[in-house]
Amino acid sequence: MAMLPEEYPVVLTVFPALGARRLSKEGVLTRRITAIETLGATTVLCSDKTGTLTENRMTVTHLVAGGVAVNERLEVPVGGALPESVHPLVEAVILASVVDPFDPMEKAFHQLGQRFLANTEHLHRDWRLVQTYALSPALRAMSHVWSSGSAGVQTVAAKGAPEAVVDLCHLGDRDRGRVEAAVDELAAKGLRVLGVARARFEGQTWPADEHGFDFEFVGLLGLADPVRAEVPAALAECRAAGIRVVMITGDYPATARAIARQAGLADGDVDLLTGDEIAALDDDGLRDRLAAVKVCARISPDQKLRIVQALKARGEVVAMTGDGVNDAPALRAAHVGVAMGHRGTDVARESSSLVLVDDNFASIVRAVRVGRRVFDNLRKAMSYILAVHVPIAGMALLPVLLGWAPLLFPMHIALLELIIDPACSVAFENEPAERDVMHRPPRDAAAPLFGGATLWLALLQGTGVLVVVLLAYGWVSPRIPESEARAFAFATLVTGNLALILSNRSGTGSLWVALRTPNAILWWVIGGALVLLCAALYLPWAVELLRFAPLPAHELAAAFGLGLVSVVWFEAIRRIRIRRPASRQAALRSGGD
Repeated sequence: MAMLPEEYPVVLTVFPALGARRLSKEGVLTRRITAIETLGATTVLCSDKTGTLTENRMTVTHLVAGGVAVNERLEVPVGGALPESVHPLVEAVILASVVDPFDPMEKAFHQLGQRFLANTEHLHRDWRLVQTYALSPALRAMSHVWSSGSAGVQTVAAKGAPEAVVDLCHLGDRDRGRVEAAVDELAAKGLRVLGVARARFEGQTWPADEHGFDFEFVGLLGLADPVRAEVPAALAECRAAGIRVVMITGDYPATARAIARQAGLADGDVDLLTGDEIAALDDDGLRDRLAAVKVCARISPDQKLRIVQALKARGEVVAMTGDGVNDAPALRAAHVGVAMGHRGTDVARESSSLVLVDDNFASIVRAVRVGRRVFDNLRKAMSYILAVHVPIAGMALLPVLLGWAPLLFPMHIALLELIIDPACSVAFENEPAERDVMHRPPRDAAAPLFGGATLWLALLQGTGVLVVVLLAYGWVSPRIPESEARAFAFATLVTGNLALILSNRSGTGSLWVALRTPNAILWWVIGGALVLLCAALYLPWAVELLRFAPLPAHELAAAFGLGLVSVVWFEAIRRIRIRRPASRQAALRSGGD
């Protein structure tokens, strides 16, 4: 009973379960319990832009109309009306959208039409949709074919990435350059830019793809999607925690650069990687290229998987966000897959480890903080369990080996477990996060949960308590009866146990800082332990059962004093424990191993 640290399975079960409960309060649902531990070791966080870094609240703010001449550029007015010259552009983009939209971008187009075209001939509620061409990796544009009732004549409207729409219209170099200049102008403001084209078609034999239509370029629309207010602070917290954030988006590169600057992801020049570059790189080249990249633009879902695999090949611990069906392979491949709760598909959620209830990037950062806290507290509890079992095992074995009268009986150990179990399973779990939890580099994911220096330091702590208890027993045993000496040694052991609890509360701060750190459950456990000890020493039936004798007040005070002497030993060990992580962090900041 003394030798077996049976609390380990309890701790390894309770801490992740309660950690998952804490994560749920931060708006993060846990689907795989191991993800909580992995979060604390994350070194690269790959995040979507739309809806995660931004609010996913699209508003059309700029219009560029007039065909390839792109000579009509205006901001959407707050009040008043739109010029007639841009009405065909708004009409075409609505025709290229679904009738009952759910996507925020298409909702923005319909809202624009209802606001400015409600009493015009440009809204066609009586037209019938007869054919659709969906967005595809080969062509980032979608088209709708509408029948207006005219004999054999259909209207075709297309919208999509500007370069895809330009390709559909088969524009020459000069016209293509004009459109690209207008796109760059809008994208530099952080706007999501879409191109719009229109065509007429006669007959019922539809082309195999959209290139079979004779499209005419209509114009461009710029949509604003504001960055979430809490994102810059969350990104700064990631930098302080040694976590590199990589924004992955399907948007135009200039738009991605502008949003990265607005969010505080990068200052000045942004090291950006495009989908076309990824397609041209082999796996080794992509792995090297991702060494410092912060923004990936025009990325397809299958390229997300390549990004995850390349980062993992670099030895990074990767967290990846995603919401679509095609994101599932990347979510499954990442160490921590994070699906979106609002806009995510069932397939994405089933493939993920965590689900963001509010789709908010800041929630991921809060989850990382919780993950680091859970791991820290788990390690503290495991150190305490090992340390406290050293004196218990020693007191059970050494008197037998040395020919002394037995010090511990099974009932004594059972009584100690009433203190140890709630301390390790509840009190340590409730410890608040260390002050520097988000100002230290990610831990080594390959390092053992409990081993190395932490293991030896715990053994040293336990040995210190054992030495104090044995010296206390050896000091009083010649002077007082055996039962009273046993009670004295037990009181010293309980006090040393409480000192172990307090000493293991913090891995980086001093004992005095730990004493000022609030933890109501911990103080209830300590108070209950003292009440239990007094009951064991002074209740007649308990004294008889435990083979104790009541201690005079001065002996009880001496036992408490000797138990607290171990605090001096713990503080010396603590300085060793604090100095080692500090030197490691300094090495990491300076580029050392």
